[in-house]
Amino acid sequence: MNARRAFLQGIGITALGAVMVLSAQSPVAASPNAGTHQECRGVTVDKAAPVISRASVLVKAPLARVWRLHADIDRWQSWVPEIAPAHKVTPGPLRPGSVFTWSPQNMQVRSAIKTITPLRCTAWGAPVNGITGVHLWTFKPTKDGVLATTEESWAGPPVEADVPGSQASLDQGLRDWAQRLKATAESQSGCR
Repeated sequence: MNARRAFLQGIGITALGAVMVLSAQSPVAASPNAGTHQECRGVTVDKAAPVISRASVLVKAPLARVWRLHADIDRWQSWVPEIAPAHKVTPGPLRPGSVFTWSPQNMQVRSAIKTITPLRCTAWGAPVNGITGVHLWTFKPTKDGVLATTEESWAGPPVEADVPGSQASLDQGLRDWAQRLKATAESQSGCR
């Protein structure tokens, strides 16, 4: 496997508007053009990017627990080992401009928070090896738990060189990340 494909698989971005919707147990693929893009305080994915993906999962755990897992970047490696190590560089709570590093497939990625609304959403970006990525997470309380949605776009020559491969790798990565968030949050609350 070449370095570009390994990088794309490691980052876990999904492709061309492929949308994942949540069943009670696991995500199920839906129409690639279904729905609108997620938004966090006006920030959204690059709608013109050749690779855009989304994954959603219903987490049966309190919103505060789900948010804590998501926002505690230094502990990501305990539940998402594929992106370890992960480390918050900027001290204090996450805020616009906060920087963190993470290592999907042993590649060093340096991301910066674009915007955040505690308990509701985050958006960050990272230019890496010719790829510009925008990644959003949103959290919506429901009567059954928390609907956690992650969406990401990638643009740049390495992505354009292999859109189908990038799409497949990234779709899988976002699905896995969402499922790990669900499993971890629910195991901490004793329900599954």
